[in-house]
Amino acid sequence: MNARITPVDRPLEVACEHCGRLGVTCEAWAEWSVAEQAWGLSHLFDFAFCHHCHRSTRPIERPASDNGAAAKGAV
Repeated sequence: MNARITPVDRPLEVACEHCGRLGVTCEAWAEWSVAEQAWGLSHLFDFAFCHHCHRSTRPIERPASDNGAAAKGAV
């Protein structure tokens, strides 16, 4: 799994391949930046987990819905 580096025409959301809901997280490493004095994402791993159906998943990208706060999919 790689972080998106190319721009998109419309915002995307990431959903669970099983239940279709937002709230998917993935494992990552953070690395301290002396220059920025903050933690920064340094690597994303392939493992992803859905916090709604409580199982491993393959994140799917789709155009973001226009549901405002409900579209944020807080975990």
